[in-house]
Amino acid sequence: MSIKKKLLLVAGLAVLMASFVMAEPHAEAEAVKAEAVEAEIEEDVAAEPEPQAVVQSEPEPQSAPVQVSAPVVVSVPEKLAAKFEVTPYGSASYRYRGRIWTASADDNSATTWDHINMLSWFVGLRAKVDDHLSLQFQIGNDWTAGENVSWSMNNTAARRILDNNMYVHLAYARWNPGYMYIDAGVIPLSSNGTLDLLERSLNTGSYNEAVYQGWPAQTNNRLTALRLGVPLLNEGVKLSAEALVSAIDQRTQRVSSFNGIGVNDSLANPASFLVMLNLPVTAGALKVTPEFTAVVNRNYNKALEQGDHEILGGLSAGYKISDAVSVSLFGGYGAIGNENSRAGSYGGTVRSDDRDRGDSATVYNSVGIQFGVGTSIKAGPGTFAFDFRFGNSVDDINEARNTATNTNNIYIDPRYTWNIHPKFTIAPRWRIYISTYDDSQTVTMRMENRPEIVIGGSF
Repeated sequence: MSIKKKLLLVAGLAVLMASFVMAEPHAEAEAVKAEAVEAEIEEDVAAEPEPQAVVQSEPEPQSAPVQVSAPVVVSVPEKLAAKFEVTPYGSASYRYRGRIWTASADDNSATTWDHINMLSWFVGLRAKVDDHLSLQFQIGNDWTAGENVSWSMNNTAARRILDNNMYVHLAYARWNPGYMYIDAGVIPLSSNGTLDLLERSLNTGSYNEAVYQGWPAQTNNRLTALRLGVPLLNEGVKLSAEALVSAIDQRTQRVSSFNGIGVNDSLANPASFLVMLNLPVTAGALKVTPEFTAVVNRNYNKALEQGDHEILGGLSAGYKISDAVSVSLFGGYGAIGNENSRAGSYGGTVRSDDRDRGDSATVYNSVGIQFGVGTSIKAGPGTFAFDFRFGNSVDDINEARNTATNTNNIYIDPRYTWNIHPKFTIAPRWRIYISTYDDSQTVTMRMENRPEIVIGGSF
């Protein structure tokens, strides 16, 4: 297929997805392991956030899945049997963590030290039906973040599987005839600068601590979505275009009768949709991925029939200097307000309203940025990795709100993964989280030191 035809195909896909997202119905509305960015989160995330590592540069201790060579007893058409392959894989790890908290105000400070034990596990299956069709399924706990271990978490009081926080990580099919590919279901999805910001915005109402939490810790790098991709260049410089769509808020619209004669359309209340466009470019040892993300009608007011869109842009890049050394960087920017809808608030998670509040509505303008750099170096029997991230979040609607909400986040993450066995690793790590606030705030700085060691194996 020529480049011109491929570009036309991408444009057609984009128009199709845009028309699907922007339509306002008036009827009732309703890889492989996912790439592990070392990030974690506690059950008490609302009170004390859990960070993630910079730019997916070093996965949690685990190895690639083992190819199964024994025959697979599955009923398949004879013409496909020769190509049908199944690959099971899995991982389990145990982690000890210390958390040293320090808060400062003027010349005063206070420090505490917590001890935490955590478990991470998953198991999955990848099936290759033929050269064009493959499927993948994976279940486990919050393995990127980890799950607290305690007496009660061993189900001694009530043996319920939900106590172990097990859920579906992946469940999707990929059709790839070569000139395009389609992923549908619970698909693997990594951030290239925007999704870390989006996750904090949707779950907390601001971009604060996106460099701590982010996409991997909260989602295990997955999303229920439809993704369409088209390779544009395959020789020398490689270029692809990927478009993705997923529902955020499934709002309801109805039509109502009018005096028993005919119908009267109800007020518009469209669902909000996530749309994304990635343009990964690979040239030798360099890979660059621009990422554009939007949530259409992220905030919406049914009474006003007005909405506000969240817009985010980002970029990630990685370069392999040699077989032993690689570097990476990323950046992202996001903004969302409620000037049109007057729905929601800064730091709140309500995104819809059905009343015209007039001048009593609080208007906000949430803005967030983040950037980071990282490196991975093979040293001795393992790999040393280092990541640094900086983020800023603020309600920039006016000077007073800017002063009250302006927050800087700094994240530092050195770690070493020791491969004492091809599929068994020991990984010591020491992370530092620093948050600084305007001098007018009661607490001007918070810092957490987090030493830990992760021991685990995989198959």
